[in-house]
Amino acid sequence: MLIVGCGYTGQALARLLRQQGVVVTGTVSAPEHLGRVTATGARAEVLHLPQALHGAQREATLRLIAAHDAIVYAVGPERTTGERFSDHALAFADLLEAFAPAIPAFVYLSSTGVYGDRGGAWVDETTPLVEAAAGPRGAVRIAVERGLLARHAQWGLPVRILRLTGIYGPGRHVGLRLRAGNYRVIEADPPLVVNRIHVADAAQAVVAALAPGREGEVVVVSDGVPATLREVADYAARRMGLPPPPGENSRTARRRMGEANFHLVADSKRCGNRKLVEEWGVRLAFPDYRSGLDQALAADAAGAPE
Repeated sequence: MLIVGCGYTGQALARLLRQQGVVVTGTVSAPEHLGRVTATGARAEVLHLPQALHGAQREATLRLIAAHDAIVYAVGPERTTGERFSDHALAFADLLEAFAPAIPAFVYLSSTGVYGDRGGAWVDETTPLVEAAAGPRGAVRIAVERGLLARHAQWGLPVRILRLTGIYGPGRHVGLRLRAGNYRVIEADPPLVVNRIHVADAAQAVVAALAPGREGEVVVVSDGVPATLREVADYAARRMGLPPPPGENSRTARRRMGEANFHLVADSKRCGNRKLVEEWGVRLAFPDYRSGLDQALAADAAGAPE
């Protein structure tokens, strides 16, 4: 398995795959991140995108791909200037044409940011995507998803697209910001509804995506229990013995955060997970934010690896 962009989620996936006896290589963008990957039991390599897609480095990337059976692409859009973003996923996917159909799976980690703000309505894999609603990052993700599905239709790219909700777990959760005293709840009427997935369950979803016959499929990865920003923050505060965090209005938050980052937090929708659980058979270890936050807080207190 090759994990391109072996960050927080990629490292959880690497640990899970290593437990299953899979040989894993995880790439990072800078040498200082190599140690976090090797700590999972995976082999680590530096891969600079987009340089790795061109010239002499392109040949090295092709050799890296050839040495693996399946690929997870976990690099999101990168900010160029202001609120503009670029993405290298399609250029990377084009390298795989030379290996098709030998590579059995290419898993792209997308985001439910592609839905944008739906005013708290339910969304799933059948919900139409609207670029104008998705924000700067989400619009780029939509273009990538469509490009990958087109390549699946044209030359058999074995893509699976996972639309992940907000990923949290040990070392990465709202409680850490509460403790630091820099978290504010965006107050709106009606309250903003958000969705979560524990990093361990995100890793499970990726493993499920590798199953044969799932080429060209899209799945929403969520615990299926939407909650308001206030509910989640207040629960974490109570568990930590902290006061509830202050609130701020949407206009102030948008100005403070910028358009793209505001969309990460404030797009209100309810993400269904029927396909993930019923069709793909993923048994969630943490089926709601309460059980997931409890585990993350306990793991942090015990000094568990992120």
